[in-house]
Amino acid sequence: MVVISASLGFNAEAQFFLGLRSSPYGGVTNVDYNPAIADNRFLVDINLIGVAANVNNNYVGLSRQAIYHPSLFSDPNFQADNLKERINGLPKYAYFGAQIQGPLSFMFSFGKKENRNKNAIAFTYHSNFIFNADHVDENLARIAYYGVGPKADTITHFVGKQLSNTNLSIKAAVWNDYGITYSRVVYDKGKNMVKVGGTLKLIQPIAGAYADATNLNYQFTNYSILNINNSAVSYAYSQGLITSKGYSSQTIKSDMVAYLNDMLTYKYSSPSAAADLGAVYEWRPDQEAMRCPGDKRDLSKNRYKIAVGFSIIDFGAMRFSRGQYSRDFVANVKNWDVRNAKFPDGIKSIDDTIQSKFQQVETSSNTFTLWLPTRFNVFVDYNIARGFGINGSTMISPDMSFTHNMVHQVTTFTATPKYDIVWFGAYLPLSVDVMGNVSWGATLRIGPLIIGTADFLGFFAKKYVYNADVHAALKITIPYTVKHKTVKAKLDNISCFFKKKG
Repeated sequence: MVVISASLGFNAEAQFFLGLRSSPYGGVTNVDYNPAIADNRFLVDINLIGVAANVNNNYVGLSRQAIYHPSLFSDPNFQADNLKERINGLPKYAYFGAQIQGPLSFMFSFGKKENRNKNAIAFTYHSNFIFNADHVDENLARIAYYGVGPKADTITHFVGKQLSNTNLSIKAAVWNDYGITYSRVVYDKGKNMVKVGGTLKLIQPIAGAYADATNLNYQFTNYSILNINNSAVSYAYSQGLITSKGYSSQTIKSDMVAYLNDMLTYKYSSPSAAADLGAVYEWRPDQEAMRCPGDKRDLSKNRYKIAVGFSIIDFGAMRFSRGQYSRDFVANVKNWDVRNAKFPDGIKSIDDTIQSKFQQVETSSNTFTLWLPTRFNVFVDYNIARGFGINGSTMISPDMSFTHNMVHQVTTFTATPKYDIVWFGAYLPLSVDVMGNVSWGATLRIGPLIIGTADFLGFFAKKYVYNADVHAALKITIPYTVKHKTVKAKLDNISCFFKKKG
């Protein structure tokens, strides 16, 4: 209950840098969205720092007033006055995601003569964190929200009921990835251009955990007595976290630096590999008609009318060493007095409870696997005129694991009106996700600075906020330029340009 309550209080939506994903000027920031980065508008793009985090849920909304007045969080009536449940009979979900793109991640383009950007290479690295709570039955969510007691029973009438929860799962992972990307234009004739790209990643797992209950059957005979009937649970966490065998909460408090150094030595996991693949088609009906004799292509400008892209991202998995009591178990407990159940030492206390209360299922493996958040990105981009355009995209990120040990992002559908030129971009993504949340965000790209949010409505329009997002990046960017051998050649080109426009 403690874990579920905490997870439903802090939930999130993806994806990272939502507005910028619609831009061909995303540079190195967009490599992990679609690795088909050839024919890039930048000669070189170097990341100095890029950070993103997003939060959302389909159960509890936070009042906008509390966002502007943090002191309200200490109000004894905070829950009643500033939180609102979304009651619709549907399962509840939670996601929290954060990502840092490392300094000096870079990409550069190269080629011959007018095809100077036919190829592109990138090196990127990220630190990633994802937490998911999936398929939490509304009854269980409300019991956790109100706490086991008379108030919860008055509202949900849970006492004496035979309750169940199918496919309940909770998982989290922290990892680094290091990627090398190569992309190339494979077809460029007439009005049509196709480019492809791929990224090979080294995955460095740091910490991970999951719990999955395919069929959880339980009953409270009164406010404090719990029965759990024939419920099989898969449970695993990585060694190096707080365990019965290792660190206690007291030890961590006394020497946090030593604990973090030990946990981040990567000795409790094995490196693995992952891959990204992408392709983009562009339709360019006007590019040749608009060129003047002897004119060099301005590679910093968009040349397509319509672009269509597809990518598969983070296809791979992580393997961790199991914690001491990291194993499956069967919960078949009668008359468990949970009135004084406390977990002061986190995982250590949970471990001790599992060992004493439940029948553990032995496993021959000393490791467990968490699958990376594999996702499928599709977009259609329409360049209207003079930098104005609109982008439609879908990011599909399901939990495809049969054992529900796959961290994942939140499937999202987005339409993004935009103004997009080499040194400036403004993007207004309107999105809806499978949690039922509608968001309207804004991202600005001003030279080397990118800053934005996937939903600014929560700051002034929504009474209760179910999602929040921030993202920012600072880069060194060198776009392509057009060089003319003489002043006369440049003036002739300008004259020709206006004649064709006129």
